[in-house]
Amino acid sequence: MDDILIYGGVENIPMYNCSARTPEQWSTETGASQPIIGSIQIAYGVVVNLLYIPIIIIMLDKDNFKLSCFKIMFQLAITDFLVIFINSILTGILGIQGAVYCTYPTLIYITGSVAMSLWCSSCCTSLILVCNRLLVMSKPHLESAFFENKKTFLILSCSIIYGICFLFTTPHVYNSKHHAWFFDPMIFPERSKEYDNLPHAINNFSIVVLTCILYIPFYLIVKDNLKGTMTESRLHSTSVLICFSSQVAAIIYVIMNLTEVSAGLILFGHFLWQLVHGAPVFIYIILNDMIRRRFFKMLRCNKNNSTAVGISIINQSNIVPQ
Repeated sequence: MDDILIYGGVENIPMYNCSARTPEQWSTETGASQPIIGSIQIAYGVVVNLLYIPIIIIMLDKDNFKLSCFKIMFQLAITDFLVIFINSILTGILGIQGAVYCTYPTLIYITGSVAMSLWCSSCCTSLILVCNRLLVMSKPHLESAFFENKKTFLILSCSIIYGICFLFTTPHVYNSKHHAWFFDPMIFPERSKEYDNLPHAINNFSIVVLTCILYIPFYLIVKDNLKGTMTESRLHSTSVLICFSSQVAAIIYVIMNLTEVSAGLILFGHFLWQLVHGAPVFIYIILNDMIRRRFFKMLRCNKNNSTAVGISIINQSNIVPQ
C-alpha cells in the first residue's frame, strides 16, 4: 500500500502498470468468464454473511461481551464477514465478468491488500482464542491475568497491528482464468518471481506449526472434560475440520504462488480459504447452545413481527369507510 503513496496511484506503480493494453484486452487474453462458479460463490457469501449478522449481534450482548472469549470471537466474526465479502461475493462477481487485475487495477489491488491483512490478522486472532480457551480450562488465574476486563482489547490490538503490517507487502490480485488470488498480476510473465511475498509464506507455515502445537493440548483438555459425550464427538470432528482446512489452505496458497500447480488444486485451495471464514457461522449455530437458542429466537421474533404486520395490513384493508 505504501507504493500507492510513493507513485501517486496504483496504475502508476511500475510493476502494476497496465498501459500496454486496454482493460478489455487484458480480460480477453489473460482471463476467462466463470459464470457457474462465480454464481455459487456469490450465493455462498451472501448466505454466510446474512447468517453472521444475528450472530454478531448476539456476541455484542452486554452479558456475553464482558467475557474475553466473546470479545475475541467478535473480532474474528468481523474479520470473517469482511473476508467473505472479498473472497466469495466480490470474487464471484469478478469471476462472472472474467476480470483480471488490469480490468479493475485500483479495486483489485486495494481489496487484495485488505484481504491479505485480514487473513494474517485472523490467523493471529485464532491463535489468541485457542490460548484463551487453554488458559480458561487449565490455568484460570493466568487467563484472568492476561484477559481480564480491557486487557483482552490490548492483546487483540496486537493481532490488528500484525495484520496492518501486511498491508505493506505484495498484495493478492485476482485472476478469473484460475479463479483465485495470486501475487503475480500476470502483466510481465518473465518477472513473476519478483512478486513473491516472503512474509506471507512465513505467516502461513508458522500458522500450520503453531496450530498443530496448540490444538493437541486443547483437544486433550476438552476431551477429558467432555469424555464420552456427543458434544465431544462433534467438537472433535469440527475442530479437526477447521484446523485441517486452514492448514491446507495456507500451504496451497503459498505453493501455488511459488510454482505452477493444477487448476483443480488452485480452486480447492480457494474453496478452503472460503471454508475457513464461513464455517464458524455453522459451528456457532450447531455447537454453541447459547448462540443457537438466541439465533433461532431472533428468527422467530422477526417471523412473528412480519406476520403481525401482515395481519395488521390485511385488517386495515378490510375496514370499510362509513
